[in-house]
Amino acid sequence: MVACFLVSVPIWLTSSPEDRQHLAQTAVKKMVEKNVDLLDFKPEEKEELRNMLKPEEPARQPDFEQTVWVKDIIQTIQPWVSDESEAEAIARWVYVYSKRSNLSPELVLGVIAVESRFDHFAVSNVGAIGLMQVMPFWKDELGQQKDNLLEIETNIRYGCAILRIYINRYKTLSRALGAYNGSLGKMKYPNKVFDSMKKFKATDFGI
Repeated sequence: MVACFLVSVPIWLTSSPEDRQHLAQTAVKKMVEKNVDLLDFKPEEKEELRNMLKPEEPARQPDFEQTVWVKDIIQTIQPWVSDESEAEAIARWVYVYSKRSNLSPELVLGVIAVESRFDHFAVSNVGAIGLMQVMPFWKDELGQQKDNLLEIETNIRYGCAILRIYINRYKTLSRALGAYNGSLGKMKYPNKVFDSMKKFKATDFGI
């Protein structure tokens, strides 16, 4: 990795901002492929991910449990999201896509808090985007190029689907979170997420 970086330094210094972002994303993708090995999809994993990446049809009427949960979470995330309509959108889509992906909503909130502090316009220096800091190469792999990862609904849909596939592959939540962060086998990132989940009244820290 260091050798590749040294070779790329002259290109980096003479490139445009767009080229630099492309180089950074390519480097991150290669790191994920090497350290996590998730981009080598099995056919059944591809099919499952594609199904989970389909947008959810709007429900005519939210169920009672969703209504109560969303109302509670809007109040909880107010320190990060002062705009109530934005907080409502985050809470609603977290509930919808966590349930679809068979994830704890509090887990998804914990990931969002650690990754972006609920800033849906967040973009990292390597090009990870939005609330759940999704890398754009996921669109090339299994999504659609027109998908806008800065959109609340789209970003949460991608993040939940990716996290579910990691859990299916690695079997434990700590390893899945490490894979999501690109630090498979290390506990620093999973522990940060577990600590963050407590703010959202999580009672289960397993899968």
